[in-house]
Amino acid sequence: MWSIDALLRRSLHQIPPATIVFLEHILRTLILLPFISRFKSEFKKLTRRDWLNVIGLGIAAALSITMYTAALAKIQFIKFSVVALLQQTQPVFTVLLAIIILKEKVNFRYLGLAVLALVSAYFLSFPSFQPTLLYSQGELTAVLLALGASFAWAINIIFSKLILKKVSYMAAAVLRFAIVIPIALIFSLALPNQTYSLAAINPTQWLYLLIMALFSGVALFALYYKGLQHTEAKVATFAEFAYPLSAAVIGFIFLGERLTGIQWLAGGILLTDILVLSLTAKKS
Repeated sequence: MWSIDALLRRSLHQIPPATIVFLEHILRTLILLPFISRFKSEFKKLTRRDWLNVIGLGIAAALSITMYTAALAKIQFIKFSVVALLQQTQPVFTVLLAIIILKEKVNFRYLGLAVLALVSAYFLSFPSFQPTLLYSQGELTAVLLALGASFAWAINIIFSKLILKKVSYMAAAVLRFAIVIPIALIFSLALPNQTYSLAAINPTQWLYLLIMALFSGVALFALYYKGLQHTEAKVATFAEFAYPLSAAVIGFIFLGERLTGIQWLAGGILLTDILVLSLTAKKS
């Protein structure tokens, strides 16, 4: 679902990233508005520290999605597969933060599986064994945006885990969507060239925004938070290595990019590695 979201997000490159994030989170919140009253009792139990964590989540989420959208929008400088690969640096940040903040433990077997996942994701994204970065200013900007999004998403996972200890997964999703709205609005007003006229958005673009809000937004985050509620942060982040595999498939179907033998092999190893990671987590 995230791969389809990326494809739609890439198609909206004419709209400033901060505006896209602002609008999609308004739509997500409006979709869930009829159900917000169900979570009032949970919200009332949150302490001042919990609300600070919610704000931290909102800032990290808004930063990660804005930078990720901006990286995808630079279609003339960076390939879709490169953005997908750079997102796989996220576990490095997440594991470090999980050890420091959540006090999660990491053994050598887990680190070995993590390295295998990184290598598989690399060859899946770069079947010719090396990236094709030209190190132009635009491409370097796109790379830095993707890496920044990866780091911000790692922080987002840590804050999500802290919040999920206090509220249900749907209540956490509502909080996330709602808190991003004012933060994304600040980004759009404070950052250069991030405002956009609503009248300039055509019906197809509104449809894409609605699909992103409903399926890769409300539906996906409900599933994601439900899984994250019962999964350690370090395991959840490596499960997201399925993204490069689905991105390769999406690229094949919609962009005419064919999967090579190396990509099929790397994808198979990647899925097996994710399964072993999950089983290892359950046993522990």
